Amino acid sequence: NPGEVSEVYYYDQIQGRWVNLGGKVSGNTITVEVNHFTKFALLTKVAQETTLNDIAGHWAEQNINQLVNFGATNGYPDGSFMPNNRITRAEFAAVLVKAFKLTKVMGQTFTDTESHWAEDYIGAAAENGVVKGYDTGAFGPDDLITREQMAVMVVQAAKLSEAAEVLPYDDSDHISPWAKEAVAIASGNGIMKGYPDNTIQPRGNATRAEAVTI
Repeated sequence: NPGEVSEVYYYDQIQGRWVNLGGKVSGNTITVEVNHFTKFALLTKVAQETTLNDIAGHWAEQNINQLVNFGATNGYPDGSFMPNNRITRAEFAAVLVKAFKLTKVMGQTFTDTESHWAEDYIGAAAENGVVKGYDTGAFGPDDLITREQMAVMVVQAAKLSEAAEVLPYDDSDHISPWAKEAVAIASGNGIMKGYPDNTIQPRGNATRAEAVTI
């Protein structure tokens, strides 16, 4: 019915919970690709508009509302979103997993994510090739994410490959070698933009508004 959202879930018997697989709705049919046998269910809910009390007039207002109503991110209990606050690696991984409807199958974890609130999201992102840990085997879930780290994650999640030939930013030489291609791809596809002073600030910490927009 109008105003309702239908999605396919499967039951994870180990974790004892339903996991969202999403699905494409066409008329009276919903289609989803699966790679294992288990219990499946179609769950339908009424989509609810969320009103946030601190984003009116913000440059990312439309993007924030879109992602919140899509269910990929959320505000705080007091009704705020705090768009200019910095975002952590765990929080951004969770947004990507929800936005791209990635699922966790094998149970991959890092040395510092066990019992973390985002453990399942980080595991799903890792299994789908979206995130990697540090050389120490840790993920650093509560570390503030840098813009170049964010570029790498979103390029992997969206499976993009076409890169810009030249990065036009004054601080392009500050981009870490491992992130250069991803920043070029994100920039070339219009996913990541520079600042008015023609910098990309690759090692700067991204805000919640920037993360949601990307």
